[in-house]
Amino acid sequence: MGARATRITREELLTPPEFQGLHPKEHQAARVGGARIELVRCGVETRLGACYQQVPVRLMPPFVIDGESASLLYLINLTAGLMDGDGHLIEIKARAGTRALVTGQSATRVHPALASYATQQWAVEAEDDACLVVLPGPAIPFQGSRYYQRARVELAPSARLIWGDIWFAGRYNRGALSERFQFERIVQDFEARRAGRLIYRDRFRWDGPWNSEEVDWYFGGTLASASLFISGPTPEVLPEAEAGPAFRRSIFRLDTGDICMRWSGNPTAVTADLAVQALRLAGAWTGGPEAAPWFLDSTGLAPNHWFSTPVVSE
Repeated sequence: MGARATRITREELLTPPEFQGLHPKEHQAARVGGARIELVRCGVETRLGACYQQVPVRLMPPFVIDGESASLLYLINLTAGLMDGDGHLIEIKARAGTRALVTGQSATRVHPALASYATQQWAVEAEDDACLVVLPGPAIPFQGSRYYQRARVELAPSARLIWGDIWFAGRYNRGALSERFQFERIVQDFEARRAGRLIYRDRFRWDGPWNSEEVDWYFGGTLASASLFISGPTPEVLPEAEAGPAFRRSIFRLDTGDICMRWSGNPTAVTADLAVQALRLAGAWTGGPEAAPWFLDSTGLAPNHWFSTPVVSE
């Protein structure tokens, strides 16, 4: 896999068994796009190497901020979200020694499905000594939406990766027009391998709309759920499990030495805590246990990004 300057086509996108029989290629308004990205080390900085981008996905050149050990790379969707039949393919190759946060500019809005489904599919490869944090951003499934998210990650023996997913109930804060858990179907399929060996797999299928019992079962009766997969050196001290009024957080040590963290709770609180844990650990990997988290304390980045720590007024 590399940053091939070849057009991304529908044939490169996989269809899960749950959506067999739907035909996105026949959808006249559907858009297929994405990006093929190579990250390279230039001195102490991480920059773009070869790069191909295809509408509606666009990249902003990596932000290199004074005092930060990593670069910030934004993926931008030029439309209002993922429409019925849309397909995005994101390929990332992090070369040896690179450090980067790759993230969406905002939440991913998954619009209603009339005849097909929307999909975003990732293929990530990290070479030795690469340190990569991938936070696609919160997913907001609209009423009647169908969505397939797929990710395949290949890690070299000394590569480090943090991957985070956040799922919201939908457009939950619109008064009488709120849509909570009114999606039709969501399929998530994530696999990570190190040196060719499978180390983690997380696959689920959610069939909606959900009633109150199903919301309790899957989301703990809250409006958001999230997960973080951490593959790399295990810190000596992990954050403790949390069961506060804003969110619940659980931590699982895997037999591979990797870590899985899961949340449910208030969307703002869940999003903020996931970002803090991910970027704090990345900072420890690159700067030692007392280092600041990536980007959250930076004076060169305004605190108005979706992953920024919310400002609490007095």
